[in-house]
Amino acid sequence: MIINEILTPLVNESSGYSLKGSFTPDLIKSKVWLLTELARIAPQVGTIYVLGSWYGNLGVLLALDPVIQYKQLINVETDPEFLQASERIHNHMGMGNTEYMLKDANDLDYRQLGRDGVVINTSLTDMQGQAWFDNIPAGTLVVMQSRDHDPGNAAHSTQDIIDRFPLSEIIYDGELKLQDPETKYTRYMVIGIK
Repeated sequence: MIINEILTPLVNESSGYSLKGSFTPDLIKSKVWLLTELARIAPQVGTIYVLGSWYGNLGVLLALDPVIQYKQLINVETDPEFLQASERIHNHMGMGNTEYMLKDANDLDYRQLGRDGVVINTSLTDMQGQAWFDNIPAGTLVVMQSRDHDPGNAAHSTQDIIDRFPLSEIIYDGELKLQDPETKYTRYMVIGIK
C-alpha cells in the first residue's frame, strides 16, 4: 500500500495512539467517506481548516486522491509532536499550500477562512468546549464527525451533533458502521452551513 511506503521511513511506531494507529482501516474509511460526501457538495473550496488534525491524515488522502480542489489546508492541533509528524509527512509528499497551526481550536478566529472555506472537525467527542464552533462565521460550510462508544462529549448520533452544533442548513447526515482494532462502532457525520 502506498501509504505504508511513504510513512514507514518517516516514523517507526507500532501501536496505541500513534502514527500507525491513525491509519487503521476504519479511520481511513471514515475519512474517505467524509471526502466523498464533501466532494459531492463542494468539489472546489478555498481554505480548509482541519481541527484536531492529528497526523494530517486528511491531507494525505487529499494528496493521494484529490477529489476536492482547495487553495489552502490548515492543520490545527494542540500536540506539537503530531503536528511536526504531519508536516514531515506532507513535506515528503510534496504537499504545498499547507499551514501547521499549534493552537487550541477553541481559540481560532478563522481569519484565513474566506467565503468558500470549510471547517472540518472529526474529533467532536474528544474536543472540549464549543468556542471552536461558535467562532465559525455564519454561512461557512462545516463538516463534523463523532462516534459512539467514546467516553468524551455526548455526540453519539447525528441528532446529538445537530442539537449541539446548530446549523442554518443541513446538507448531509449519515452514519457508517465500522470496526476498530478493539470494537465495532458507528461513525456519525453531519455536513451543513452554519
